[in-house]
Amino acid sequence: MKAVSMNISLNPELAEFARFDSEAQAFDSMSEYIRDLIRKRRQERINQDVALLASAIAGAPAGDPTDAEMADLVKTQHRLRAERNQRAGCA
Repeated sequence: MKAVSMNISLNPELAEFARFDSEAQAFDSMSEYIRDLIRKRRQERINQDVALLASAIAGAPAGDPTDAEMADLVKTQHRLRAERNQRAGCA
């Protein structure tokens, strides 16, 4: 897959931290450092979604959900994700 270039702007404090942290963790480049941060954040989101679904399943009655129950679970997941994103300023 072809890489896409992105430019970011950081204030001096964050730029210094990023340089120091990337060197301390022995990343070959700032791009590798940023990719690692994004991968970790993506995994956090996956873990949050799995936890949300697990909590919904824990309280669910035994047996397979009906189509209506499954649709309700999906709607709830989307609503909670949107609320979480809004609180985090990611709207």
